[in-house]
Amino acid sequence: MTPEAPARTMTENPLPTFLVIGAQKSATRWLKVNLSEHPDVYVAPREVEYFHDPERVRDDGPAWYRQQFEGWAGQPVVGEGTPGYMIWHHRPADIAGRIHSLVPDVRLVAVLRNPVDRALSAFVHHQRWGTIDPEADFLTMVREVAASGVLDAGPPEEFVPGWGGPQTLVTGGWYGASLEPYVDRFGSQLLVVLHDDVTSDPKHVYRSVAEHVGADPGFVPPSLDAVLFSNTRRRSRWRGRGGPRLSAADRRELFELFRADVELLGDLTGRDLAAWEPA
Repeated sequence: MTPEAPARTMTENPLPTFLVIGAQKSATRWLKVNLSEHPDVYVAPREVEYFHDPERVRDDGPAWYRQQFEGWAGQPVVGEGTPGYMIWHHRPADIAGRIHSLVPDVRLVAVLRNPVDRALSAFVHHQRWGTIDPEADFLTMVREVAASGVLDAGPPEEFVPGWGGPQTLVTGGWYGASLEPYVDRFGSQLLVVLHDDVTSDPKHVYRSVAEHVGADPGFVPPSLDAVLFSNTRRRSRWRGRGGPRLSAADRRELFELFRADVELLGDLTGRDLAAWEPA
């Protein structure tokens, strides 16, 4: 059943009924673009970046947040997607608390990708945008992060804007630690889907998400299969080659940085994630 449209006055836009909270480089843009095609759904056109920034929440508040949905035309399902909401160094426990305080009934969606592949895609993304030296070596950078001890520390005590530095190549894939506070606060309001499922059966994923957020699952955009994104094949020194090549041994080495978190994620979601472990 499609929900009723959110209440709106002549001077007030709605608050969201769903959020796509991440993860970065895991098909969140694919999901937002295709959800925006649904007649029941309005999706804010940009990453709003509200709940993870405590200064924005404090200084701009819900009035500013409502302004980000200015294009809303009465659709009953309203959402936005900001992968920063489940980035580990942004303190997801604090973010989940802010979300729950403002929109306690909101539906949440997380799309998760094999963390080794996500790290590689993030590396190429940051090379493209100049936050990582285009001549840097992926494996060397991750090894230096692991050897530095920075991964043994908790998230920063205060919000730090920006991408967070090379350690986020790893911590950006700590999905279990990042999602645990959302599971605690929202329970079944959180839907977790896998990037693997998006590539193998995008229609099933889309229908599942549509049903979860309250839209008619019978509608599927005609171009659903065509709108897939990956920064590993966009502008960088790796263009046309899919990013740095990783051997089976490289993948086994990198996976050890995620193993404990993948186990936690499996416990939280009940999903079998064995396919993520390299042979």
